[in-house]
Amino acid sequence: MSETASGDVPRPRDPPLPEEVLGRMAENEPYVVADLVAEFEDEYGPARGTVRNRLEYLVDEGEVARKKHENGTVTYRRTE
Repeated sequence: MSETASGDVPRPRDPPLPEEVLGRMAENEPYVVADLVAEFEDEYGPARGTVRNRLEYLVDEGEVARKKHENGTVTYRRTE
């Protein structure tokens, strides 16, 4: 059995903060959750649910508008 030093395994970064998500969004550009998951994929590898939770937090704060379309798609748009 080989022993592995704790320094050999990279620790995943914490998921992006709401402010980081907002910072990646262009003003008045519509985004779906998958757009922003892809935006952070290399840095964090975040789960869709995490990104959606960050967006919903930003909606509650009035920083982002949420729109549900007839086909069930939800888009988020940075407002300012």
